[in-house]
Amino acid sequence: MSSLASHVLPELSRRHEIHYVTAGRETPKAEFAQVVRGRPWKYMNVAGFELSHKVNRLYRDGRIDVAVVWASIGFCLRGVPFVNLEGGSVYKEIRLFGARLPAYKRLRFVPGLIHYVVPEMLCNRRAEKVVVPSEGLKADLMALHHLPADKVAVVYHGVEDRHMALYEKKKLGATVRAVFVGRLHFRKGIADVLRAFVQRPDIDIEFWIAGDGPDRAVMEAVAAGDRRVKLLGVVNRDQLDELLTQTSIFVFPTYYEGFGLALIEAMASGHAVVSYDIPVVREVLGDTGLLVAPGNAAGLVEQVARLARAPARIKDHAERAHLRARQFSWDDAVEALDRVIVEAASPTAR
Repeated sequence: MSSLASHVLPELSRRHEIHYVTAGRETPKAEFAQVVRGRPWKYMNVAGFELSHKVNRLYRDGRIDVAVVWASIGFCLRGVPFVNLEGGSVYKEIRLFGARLPAYKRLRFVPGLIHYVVPEMLCNRRAEKVVVPSEGLKADLMALHHLPADKVAVVYHGVEDRHMALYEKKKLGATVRAVFVGRLHFRKGIADVLRAFVQRPDIDIEFWIAGDGPDRAVMEAVAAGDRRVKLLGVVNRDQLDELLTQTSIFVFPTYYEGFGLALIEAMASGHAVVSYDIPVVREVLGDTGLLVAPGNAAGLVEQVARLARAPARIKDHAERAHLRARQFSWDDAVEALDRVIVEAASPTAR
């Protein structure tokens, strides 16, 4: 269940009659008129056939006026006006990373094209409205799917109060530690950053890395013998809060994001952010962090080294990032999404 669903559906269910159709096991704590469950599938989009069929029936029976689709799962909807909520674009990722590989290696992306990109194309091009969490993602979808600007609405994700509250518990200027939170995957760029960090024994700080993924074994080998590095694996909610409280530099070497919830959590909890310079990060982070060219792992680590030698700079960046995070509100997201849904349900709007 997405963060967007868990934050906006409870309030929307108090305003509208919502039939929640899902193949998942989790259900938001909301006042749904009905919960309709499909079979769980190993691969998410395979569930789209059955879920779309159930939504089509609800519409034919006059039970709903409009559907709201998460991540292009409603690619088989027929005749139902719907709003498609996208948190990212697999099509963009495949084009971005596929271009870096020789032609014979691009074949590995064929299953992704079929499983993710085709549903993405169908949903974004057929939806009454597409909702995205950033202007950067809006620009991507407009270019990829030839969408007019007025068809794509930007509704920013919000920041949780608990992350804002962590800022008050921090002791900025005390022990300096860097942290990365995310999937250990080439898309996140963390393996290259770790290699660059272990080659800099002059940086006298700890580097905590939370998460799991296909690059974990490689990263364990790279970090072996370096006492500064702690590979923590998957952490739960309370452990994450503790990490964010005890660290002050947030390392974010991602190559692609639709918004970056990990980024806004780090900003809210008071971190000096060091990241690759990509459009979405610039949009969310503003001028509160430090940016280097994508792929320049050594340059990113050098920025970490400079911060480590200047705790006052860390405090300045962290304070400004915390203040900027306040601009992102789940209450605002509810209001904006509500307006989009009501408009899409209106026959005159169509």
